[in-house]
Amino acid sequence: MDHIYEQAWRNFDMLSGDVPEALTVGNKMNLMLACLSLSAFRALMAVGVEREYAVVLFADAAWKVYEKWGALPAFISRFLTRDPVKRMRLCVNLFLRFPFNPPGYVFERLPSDDGISLDMLRCPIAEYLSANGAADLCVGSWCNLDYGLAEMWGGRLERTGTLAAGADRCGFRFKPVRR
Repeated sequence: MDHIYEQAWRNFDMLSGDVPEALTVGNKMNLMLACLSLSAFRALMAVGVEREYAVVLFADAAWKVYEKWGALPAFISRFLTRDPVKRMRLCVNLFLRFPFNPPGYVFERLPSDDGISLDMLRCPIAEYLSANGAADLCVGSWCNLDYGLAEMWGGRLERTGTLAAGADRCGFRFKPVRR
């Protein structure tokens, strides 16, 4: 583990200089985390972990961080309202303010009576990881973490495609589960 950890940071040192510029703190943070994701992924594969399993291992580790990120909106929404639709909308909207905010992220809101719907038209994480030959890492970790967030926020996510998997947009249809 120490060797993988050290190699991941060496990879990060080599890759981080090529991370695209970002205009907001949230965009920059996510791009640097995408670089760290790629660095750890490559370190796992360098010690012989099969590519598909490296995606799974990284996604499990990433969830530990993402789970903590998602807890704050969940707490805030529970404090402000009991309505599951309002809670879901509040949680998603908080993430769209930071760190998944414009100008790096371009999205279109869609009408929805039973949750919150949007199409992500540009995602710097998908662009970065895809450009570095790791679209599968993006889909298997970053993109799939959204399902766990939806559950944490009291609902489910319906998705028709992702930019990283080659779709022209990431479809987000967050639906609260009424209890």
